[in-house]
Amino acid sequence: MKIAICDDDKIFLGKFKKRLSEFDCDIYSFSSVSALINSETPFDAAFLDIEFDNEAVGFEAVRHLRMRNEKCIISFLTNYSDYAVKGYDYNAFRYILKNEPEQIIERRIKDVFSEYKRRHTIISGSYNGYTFITELDDIYYFSISNHVITIHSKKGDFELYKQMKDIDKSLYDLGFLRCHRSYIVNLKYVTVKRNDDCFVLCDPKRTCIPIGIRYKEAAEKTYLNFAAVGG
Repeated sequence: MKIAICDDDKIFLGKFKKRLSEFDCDIYSFSSVSALINSETPFDAAFLDIEFDNEAVGFEAVRHLRMRNEKCIISFLTNYSDYAVKGYDYNAFRYILKNEPEQIIERRIKDVFSEYKRRHTIISGSYNGYTFITELDDIYYFSISNHVITIHSKKGDFELYKQMKDIDKSLYDLGFLRCHRSYIVNLKYVTVKRNDDCFVLCDPKRTCIPIGIRYKEAAEKTYLNFAAVGG
């Protein structure tokens, strides 16, 4: 995994690079946007100082990163919370306030690595005479009936003979939530939690997924935490 850090504060740049060195990745640091743009490396993730001199500079940095790798996960660094909102104009994954407590910064960095893993994980299998492969990122939810799991995805529905607990375990910390004995949802596609204990998805069918009593407390907590950091 190749990661770029771009910030004109060289002291902060060094400290942030040290934080990232604890993870399994190759780190490239830049003290200016022009230096970043001159790089031909296709980065998998980037942490950028959002306090650009003008909007054009910010757009150019993001355009360059996405041109090299359209799946590049971009997070913005800032000293001021007011700048954070601007970051989402560029479809940023996270924003990080430089003066946040260490544990929060650490969590947001870990979120980037989890997102990278999620975007590059595939689900494959064979059942009833056919074989399928689909990206984890394209899956809306899993359901189970008569010991057969159905994967509901952008590519269609696929069946898989497996136990729900095995799917739940393999997707731990990848943005999926077991909210019912028969359902696991991709939180990325949850638009709202209704008062009747149901998640509404933004799939073509606007599917409603029930929340089981046994899973209610944990499901609500996980969903709220997920929504609070921007999914």
